Amino acid sequence: MTGDWIKWTKGLTRKPEVIRIAARLGISRRETAAILMEVWEWADESTDNGDVPSVTYVTLDALTNTPGLGDAMIEVGWLVDLGTGILFPNFGRHNGNSAKKRAQTQRRMAMLRKRDAANVTPA
Repeated sequence: MTGDWIKWTKGLTRKPEVIRIAARLGISRRETAAILMEVWEWADESTDNGDVPSVTYVTLDALTNTPGLGDAMIEVGWLVDLGTGILFPNFGRHNGNSAKKRAQTQRRMAMLRKRDAANVTPA
């Protein structure tokens, strides 16, 4: 489906948080980024606002077969343990329908600007 996508942030594999998580887990930063994308895909399917009640951070470890992932995400601030569930902070920036709409609008506007610049007659 056209709406079934999540945003990959440029430079994700080089973000300090990814590097810290990779070091803590003893795996490469590229593998870490792929695992995180899987987590964010799951989150995108499981919540509209980043709040996932009745799920613990250990669920992420089992989901990805990566022991310690939930703890590492908490450590870097990419996950919050609420005691009654988990929360993905700033979820709406990159996930959910509003983020998808913003990204599509940005892409469409960039294409329009590029097309308009190509149609300018030199003086």
